[in-house]
Amino acid sequence: MVVSEITHSDRLPLSKLALGCGVFSGAYGALTEQSILASVRKALSSGINLLDTSPYYNDSEIKLGQALHALRNEFPRSSYHICTKVGRYGYHKADFDYSPEHVVMSTRESMRRLETDYLDIVLCHDVEFVSIEQVVDQALPMLFELKCQGIVRKVGISGYPLDVLLEIARIQKSREQPLDVCLSYCNFNLHCHLLAEYIQKLRSAGVTTIISASPLSMGLLSQEMTPDWHPAKEELKKAVSQCIEVVERAGNKVGLAEMAEHFSFSFTDADVHLVGAKTDKEVCHALEAFEQAIQMKLAGGGRYPDSDTQAVYEKIQYLLKPFNRYTWPSPPADA
Repeated sequence: MVVSEITHSDRLPLSKLALGCGVFSGAYGALTEQSILASVRKALSSGINLLDTSPYYNDSEIKLGQALHALRNEFPRSSYHICTKVGRYGYHKADFDYSPEHVVMSTRESMRRLETDYLDIVLCHDVEFVSIEQVVDQALPMLFELKCQGIVRKVGISGYPLDVLLEIARIQKSREQPLDVCLSYCNFNLHCHLLAEYIQKLRSAGVTTIISASPLSMGLLSQEMTPDWHPAKEELKKAVSQCIEVVERAGNKVGLAEMAEHFSFSFTDADVHLVGAKTDKEVCHALEAFEQAIQMKLAGGGRYPDSDTQAVYEKIQYLLKPFNRYTWPSPPADA
């Protein structure tokens, strides 16, 4: 596993691939304690040392904490890093609380659920759902205070609209308290390339670490049935269905999901790529796809060594090109 060295006020080496534990919530299918344990064990034993979760992901924190407790003799707390979030606790805007008091309470509750006495990274969750003032005047100052106390090691934000993430990052830089971490999801994959336009702007705004999440665009590119709740417009969903047909007609050994991972993981400007994996088999698949992606460099203009696979990939790129700068509304209208 390739490791990205991050040097700030203290040293925090992060693996280039991170395990998204939101899938432990059951939103993508029911899971057993055994499968979660196997997934976490495989990730840690393979060099993945960053685990991402949130109180918003149902009981993901609890399940991750239980798995890490069970693995404590194999993997001590110092051998991995936990990223969790504060501020979001439900689907609607009314379910958000960015008040300083709640930030402290939420952080301590996450520590309890995760069975740890410190958190490596804490992010303000889905910052676009609240006013920017609530983020920069309430939640972030308290998180940086918790960082001074040693309870939190790194502070940052997560969200979908890149312009909102950038505005907050610039405000923090102007206040001489730049963000340590920024997590962007669904903004660099086969159908959307927007993060490439923003990543240097985020770095110029003082962000130390940029995490690119969801290479499969929240399941849209998984080659399985798109979740009913997926916010993409019908035109994009139809284009993805056409991509699946192209792959199936070609009888290609590389599926749409693999191509999506190959493309996203080869975006080397991102410090960390975050991918969910429900089972140890899915972890192995992600690791294999990551290593292949680094070799092929599709996002940098690289090619598949097999001409038939390359031809399929080019057809998929053509079908999805109209959506390369498309984003869906966030927050959604019903939030």
